[in-house]
Amino acid sequence: MNRRQALLAAITLLGGTFLDGALPVWAYEGTRGAKGQPGRFFNAREMALLADVAEIMIPATDTPGAMAANVHGVVDGLMLDWAVPATRVQFRQALADIDARAAPHGFMARPPAERAALLTSIDIAAFQGQGPADQAYRRLKQLIWYAYFTSEGADPDYVAVPGQYRGDITRVEMKQLVAGAR
Repeated sequence: MNRRQALLAAITLLGGTFLDGALPVWAYEGTRGAKGQPGRFFNAREMALLADVAEIMIPATDTPGAMAANVHGVVDGLMLDWAVPATRVQFRQALADIDARAAPHGFMARPPAERAALLTSIDIAAFQGQGPADQAYRRLKQLIWYAYFTSEGADPDYVAVPGQYRGDITRVEMKQLVAGAR
């Protein structure tokens, strides 16, 4: 899957369409949502939870993790710019469900190892279940992964818009460009 396919899948996932003037995922990379600070859509508690969940899913290794790739900031921005109201409600509820499963004090109050174990159990249950909460979690996880894999942090050779736009090439020129890319 290439970057454009991932972006299109993310847009489709959110029930949106790509219109002139809509911001692509990479446009949010400059908008850093600091962990624990309110985002454009999510409140500070939800942003902290989203950042932590994303980092547990995609931890830093020899490549940056989800936090360094600003996945939580991207997802937050997409909620206002692309997500339909039903998707916004669904994603906010998915975060609330994760927090509620860590009762009585919430997800962020648990030690890191417990948070990782809890998220693993939620993940297993969500991919075995078919209920609305399961579907919401799966969609949230999918968006986290798309936001990560369309980020500069996931690809050290990242170029937001490769090459230059040429909307008037002939079929022969296109074939030459494709053959040259191989």
